[in-house]
Amino acid sequence: MADRASVAVVGVGAIGGFFAAHLIAADTADVVLCVRRPFEHLVLETGDGELRCAPTVLTDPASVIAPVDWVLLATKAHQTVGAAAWLDALVGPQTRVVILQNGVEHLDRVRPLVAEDTELIPAVVYCGTEVIEPGHIVHRTNGFLIVAESPATSELAALYEPARAGIRLSDDFTTSMWQKLCANVVANGITALTGQRMAVMRRPDLVDVGRALVEECVRVGRAEGAEIDDDYVELLVRGIQAMPDDAGTSMLYDRLAGHPLEHDAKYAAVVRAGRRHGIPTPLHATFDALLGAISAAGGPSQADDPSGTST
Repeated sequence: MADRASVAVVGVGAIGGFFAAHLIAADTADVVLCVRRPFEHLVLETGDGELRCAPTVLTDPASVIAPVDWVLLATKAHQTVGAAAWLDALVGPQTRVVILQNGVEHLDRVRPLVAEDTELIPAVVYCGTEVIEPGHIVHRTNGFLIVAESPATSELAALYEPARAGIRLSDDFTTSMWQKLCANVVANGITALTGQRMAVMRRPDLVDVGRALVEECVRVGRAEGAEIDDDYVELLVRGIQAMPDDAGTSMLYDRLAGHPLEHDAKYAAVVRAGRRHGIPTPLHATFDALLGAISAAGGPSQADDPSGTST
């Protein structure tokens, strides 16, 4: 590898754009953005001001000159296969692929698209962002990744050390993944089904629904090896209720935009894991079916568009 790392971000939506903008601002790597729709400037609005840059943007995998050191794959889970051509062009023997996606099945989605010996690094994303238009992102809450501790992830953390976007190293990544999935299933489906932002989570009846979803997810996560404390459910529900009324979820934003919904990675994944352990998951199955019907009716499929809004 060269002394200065090369990084390609595939899927420059809400999440990919956030982590790309901070890495460009840190100036610790040479960054290229891989998109379907080009833009001249990457703009990230934050509570502290605005980051604006004129990045290197590619719209065709054929324009990739050589493999890079790092790929940040920030497509939605259901857009993963659509990023295959980018992965073919960008991934070489020394490339590490960081998977910035929701759910707990990162490796299952990406492994078929790269060489067997390619190092894949699943990441848990905590970042409240919204795409206003291609290349223009508003950041509202959080702004960090959790990855399993390893020599490679320590290098990744070093790239982001000067940035206002953090990389946190976990010695129990299974628990980190399932805790985030629990957080995702509380509000994503409810906001998408009701078409309302987080203010809807003030309703006592929907708080009860959200609590039941988390309890179901926790049971499955524990069977998968996650160590989730007994008080986690109430802490999570209270945290959701404390969010600003005008905050949203990625699934709500996708429904409002007529995009397919990431229901499979968030709800069906719990159903699949529950089935492996003989744990009933009727609430997740119901949400998956309802959200799947909305997704199928929402318009043309975005599954082949790796530049859409992200996690």
